[in-house]
Amino acid sequence: MRHDPIPDAVDGFAGCGGSSSGMRAAGVDVKLAANHWRWAVDAHALNHPGTQHVCQDLRQADFGAWPKAALGWFSPSCQGHSAAAKPARKASGRVQTTHDALRASAWAVVDYAEVQRPRFLVVENVSKDGGFRAWSLYSVWCQALRNLGYRLTENVLVASRWGVPQRRERLFVVGCLDREIEIRDPDVPEPAFGPCIDWDQGRWRPIDAKLPAGPRRRIARARARGLGDRFLVQNVTGHRGIPLGEPVRTITTADQWAVVDGDRYRTLTLRENLRAQGFPESYVIPGGRRKDFIRGVGNAVPPPVAKGIVSALRAAVA
Repeated sequence: MRHDPIPDAVDGFAGCGGSSSGMRAAGVDVKLAANHWRWAVDAHALNHPGTQHVCQDLRQADFGAWPKAALGWFSPSCQGHSAAAKPARKASGRVQTTHDALRASAWAVVDYAEVQRPRFLVVENVSKDGGFRAWSLYSVWCQALRNLGYRLTENVLVASRWGVPQRRERLFVVGCLDREIEIRDPDVPEPAFGPCIDWDQGRWRPIDAKLPAGPRRRIARARARGLGDRFLVQNVTGHRGIPLGEPVRTITTADQWAVVDGDRYRTLTLRENLRAQGFPESYVIPGGRRKDFIRGVGNAVPPPVAKGIVSALRAAVA
């Protein structure tokens, strides 16, 4: 029997379980999942009851107490690296201070790697407009991992190329102790988001004079483009609509996406948000506030991407 180079993993900044779901689908035993946010930890535990869970700031973690694993997967906070948040940082010293602290969370990866030395590391973060790589300490962070023996590659991957009905671009820094491993998007057609919609579900409202002017303008703009009676719109200024035959664009931590059906309109349901991220239908939706759910799912790694990365790592060392 051939040896499996990635039988197990730990999931740092695991959120509500996108990366863990993908790794599990690839046959990986996710031994431990950690996150500072209690809602996310509880959501993860609901769907991954066999995994050990830790709820704390990972900069304060005792990584020596974590189980040994072949793969360390980390998705440190991206908010401090996001170009979309630059105006808020410039406008508020408090936001700037908060985002400085969020960027520093990436050092937990180095702390973990120094103590545990897994053969593989995967670190996910934002890529747009420089993103994680625009961080003033990014080169120092990379050098710290190289000093520990890791050979690093930067891989910008688009979720829709991995079977996810969402055109989501992210950076995946891949580290391996014995070789460089580059990962590229598969050359496959992008899936449409239309089949993800339950037309008889959700809270529909009529498109009439009672609907705020912003959504009415966006809907009119999309119709003027010839998108027909059914299409997607995003609740941001100037959005022109998306046909259902294409992937939805990035699912964010804000509740921004809605679907139009003739003379009615509604936001995406919780299950539709999960489908947009490629979560399996078996994923149990946790209770609590919709706001928390949208934040958790918007921060998640699409499971098919995590599964594909594990498969690519295995193939590279086979």
